[in-house]
Amino acid sequence: MLDAARGIPVPAGAERALRQAVRAARTPRPAPSSGPYLLPLREDAEKALGRYFEARLRLTAAPADREARCVFEDSLFTLCVLMGRPCPAEALHEAVQYTES
Repeated sequence: MLDAARGIPVPAGAERALRQAVRAARTPRPAPSSGPYLLPLREDAEKALGRYFEARLRLTAAPADREARCVFEDSLFTLCVLMGRPCPAEALHEAVQYTES
């Protein structure tokens, strides 16, 4: 590889690191396991879901309200932390499944 801007060879260490990064990015990763992990108390999950649905109704009624948006985002963040999921949709789905079982 050559540094396009100056035409100087790239240091071997940098080229090796780049090749390793590309190889790692192309390697498929196994799906995260669904357990075993700690689950919250069912009551805590139900309260968090209740706060989420209340916040969603409030935000739907007043979409321009900054406080309503903050409460909604906070409720989603709480669900993510409580259920141990980085994605709000996954956290919401898992919380609903957990409280219904």
